[in-house]
Amino acid sequence: MIDQHTLTRLGGIATAHQLRAAGASSEQLSAAVRTGELRRIRKGVYALPTASRDALTAVVGRGRLSCVTAARTYGLWGGDDTRLHLQLAPNTRAGPRGGCVRHWLPTESHEELWRVSLADCLRSVGRCADEETAVAVFDTAISTGLTNPLALQDVLAGTPANVRARALLARPGSDSGVESIVRQRLQRRGHLVEQQVHVDGVGRVDLRVDGVLYLEVDGFEFHSDRQAFDRDRQRDAGLGSRGLARMRVSAAQVRRNWPTVLRAMDAILAHSVNSQGARDQAGALACSTY
Repeated sequence: MIDQHTLTRLGGIATAHQLRAAGASSEQLSAAVRTGELRRIRKGVYALPTASRDALTAVVGRGRLSCVTAARTYGLWGGDDTRLHLQLAPNTRAGPRGGCVRHWLPTESHEELWRVSLADCLRSVGRCADEETAVAVFDTAISTGLTNPLALQDVLAGTPANVRARALLARPGSDSGVESIVRQRLQRRGHLVEQQVHVDGVGRVDLRVDGVLYLEVDGFEFHSDRQAFDRDRQRDAGLGSRGLARMRVSAAQVRRNWPTVLRAMDAILAHSVNSQGARDQAGALACSTY
């Protein structure tokens, strides 16, 4: 009998050696292939019918999913690069070519045949992706608890200096890659950006910009359900009832129309500063005529 638990734990793809170690005999493996319970995708390697196409492509090509492709399988930000990234052993010259990015790097031991370890994933992201995407991947890895800032620096210790420098830009607090990108872009602009700010009666707000603008970043282009939409509106109303400057942006706006977002943000910040200046001036006049 084939141990489905072992196969599922390994991502749906396993070697004959792994399956035999879990109790399957050669006869049982052959029978599972005949009945369609398993697919034999290359010599000594078997997969469940539900195994992902990308994973199968990687294993057939004698590589592993790497970089942002692997990052997505770990639940991390993957950016806008939809190409298939594969990591191959340095002495391997095989592997798919069309539409693939091939990384010839040493691969640390990892029981999953179809993707690199989390550590190798973070190293390849640091080397291959642009800085903004790499930092967003690091941020989401920290926020999901898969790593922490010190552990990340240890993982990248043997990488080039520019990769290690990217780790120093990573911060906890980003619930999504889009939120990380907003933080990075605003900080590069010179803004003071605080994340996960608590507001009494409202709860946590994604970002506070320059101490006055409360910014919410929707991680997806559309709300998943009506309840999520209503919760967002309640939070907006709570901020508004307290007279706090607020703004909500979507992932689509950040990724496709960032200049418009900036113009709106600048207008709100300028109005907030002017309003505060007027209040301060009125307070000063009141004191002088008392």
